Amino acid sequence: MLGSSWAAIEIAIVLKTRVQFTTTTQFEYRSERLIWLVVTVALIAALWLKQQHLIPMPIEAFNRQMIAVLFFITGIALRCYAVFSLGAFFSTTVITQSSHVLIKHGPYQLIRHPAYTGLLSSFFAAGIAMGDGLALLILICPIAYVLNQRIYIEEQWLSEHFAKVYNDYCLRTKKLIPWIY
Repeated sequence: MLGSSWAAIEIAIVLKTRVQFTTTTQFEYRSERLIWLVVTVALIAALWLKQQHLIPMPIEAFNRQMIAVLFFITGIALRCYAVFSLGAFFSTTVITQSSHVLIKHGPYQLIRHPAYTGLLSSFFAAGIAMGDGLALLILICPIAYVLNQRIYIEEQWLSEHFAKVYNDYCLRTKKLIPWIY
């Protein structure tokens, strides 16, 4: 049930924030297809590895599921909060608008990419729920890698668009985890 709700939310976000490109130069910076591909492959691989029980997690199943549900709901809530905080400036495509305003309220007070933090938290929860350490790693590592690449591109665009204002904002906030990273 939670997984289906999550998928529905992600599909709704993609459909609502889809950007049409007018030039091929804009298209060069599209990474959402790569992200979806990596997510799909990582999820299939993790589900297969889960069945192999190669590195079972040493946490009782009930406790593991409760931890997973906590991370999952927190992740989804944070992602939705981030999307709503950005409002019209949120897009699944890396793009800045001429009227773009740097959002520094809501979850953006502490971290620059709370939507990705929420997404990673949800995938971490899915990996915990699977109960296998290797499945968790195979799920999280590739997704974290492509999101980190996406963050790099976004930060270049935002730094170019907002210049010193964004660079100062970066000095006061962390990328994904408040006070840590």
